[in-house]
This record gives sequence, C-alpha cells and structure tokens, in this order.
Amino acid sequence: MVLIFGVMSLPAYSQLIMGAKGLGMGQAATALPGYDWSLFSNPALLNGNDTSVGFYGLRNYGFAEITDMSAMASMPTGYGVAALGFHRYGDNLFNETRIRLGYKNEWQMLHFGLVANYNHISFGANYGSGGALGLDVGIAAEITDDLWVGARSTNVNRPEYQYQSMNEYLPREISIGLSYGLNELAVLAFDMVKDVRFPASYRGGLEISVIENLKGRIGVTTEPLSYSMGFGYGMDRWDINFAVQKHELLGFSPGIDFMIYF
Repeated sequence: MVLIFGVMSLPAYSQLIMGAKGLGMGQAATALPGYDWSLFSNPALLNGNDTSVGFYGLRNYGFAEITDMSAMASMPTGYGVAALGFHRYGDNLFNETRIRLGYKNEWQMLHFGLVANYNHISFGANYGSGGALGLDVGIAAEITDDLWVGARSTNVNRPEYQYQSMNEYLPREISIGLSYGLNELAVLAFDMVKDVRFPASYRGGLEISVIENLKGRIGVTTEPLSYSMGFGYGMDRWDINFAVQKHELLGFSPGIDFMIYF
C-alpha cells in the first residue's frame, strides 16, 4: 500500500475512460464510432443504433479497495441520443462517485455531444465530503470511409470540490484522436491526451477480428506507461469484453464489461 499511495503523485487516479474494449486498446477511445461507453470518453460518439444497458468493473492492481465500478444506459430518440451513467471508485475509507447525463446529436457529417457530470468525494471516519458539477463536450466527424477524428474536453467550467477548508479542482483534460477501419478486419486508434497538470499522454490501440464475432485487442499508453490486451465476443443482443492493463510499476488491472441491446 505504501507503493500504491507513493505513486498516486503520478497521474494514476481512478479511471476516466470506461469499458473493457477501450481499456484493451490502450484507452484510445476519443474517435471510436459507436463505442458503447462513449458517455465516459467522447459523448459525440454515443451509439445511436440501439437502446443499450451496460455494466463494467475494473480491479485496479488487484486491490479490492480501489475498484472502479460503472453502469450506463443509452437510448436513441427522434431528437438525438440520451444517456445516463454511474461510476464509483474506492471503498468506505475514500470513494469518488460520478453521475453523468449525456446527449448526442449530429448535423450532416458532424457529431457533437454534451455531458453534465456530478462528482462527489467522501472520506471515511467523518473527515468530510464534497461535490461539484462539471461539463464535458465532444465532437467527431467521419472524414473519409472508415476514417474518424474526434476531440473532447472535460470539466470545461473548471469545477472544484469544496469541503471543510479545502478546495480542489476536478481534472481537466483535452483529448484529440483518430481511428481507421481496415475493411472490417481491424481498427487502429490513436489519442493524444493533455491534462492541465501533467505531461501529454499518447495512447494507441489495435482491434483485430479473429473469427466471426470474436475480436482481439492490444494497446499502449504513456504517462503513465502501461500495456493492455483483451478480447470481446458479441451477438446481436449482447456483447462481453475482457481486458487487462499492466502498469509499469503497479502491476495488473483486469476489467470486464457486459452490454445488452434492445
């Protein structure tokens, strides 16, 4: 645990990108079209084809006390796509909770999305708690067949927790990404992510169709350096994905998600 908290001075906080597919591709999810967990990566790319419900869990470095758990649902309407998400990190000693309400629409080739994100942190033993409301925005476009570009910005209103006598700004970052599909056989994705407090992080991933309905994935992320791999299997009405990420210092973090389509 000393090693865990010692490395927390690096950008190794709770996951901001949800979903085992994104994790397996090195968290390069800013420009993945139709990604089921785009509510947490780029709301402009929310899946508008089906009503969906999903669940995701990630055991950070094998410690139950710092587990990420999340759930989401999205529904296409005549006025765009509406989505609702929930994310919790930590245990009763310290935990962070997010509730996200998202909206996505499109105009010609331009896709755009907005998320209202309520954040709440709580410290055990009556040490206090605090909340803040953040706003995320995202855009995306299909430049040519199978070539997508996307960008997002988190907490553009500069929200901050206010608890006891301390104030703390929520993480603010900008992400720019692209993805390219190779004749439905593979997808390449690349992101550049810049948090205002930390060096730029470069993320890349590859998804390959192994056999019908089975896909394999690999990825790499810098700042902090990590490697990931995973696989997914899906049918018309459901989809399951598994991934594991290897942090250069802290070890392995396995994650799994399950999606249902209506």
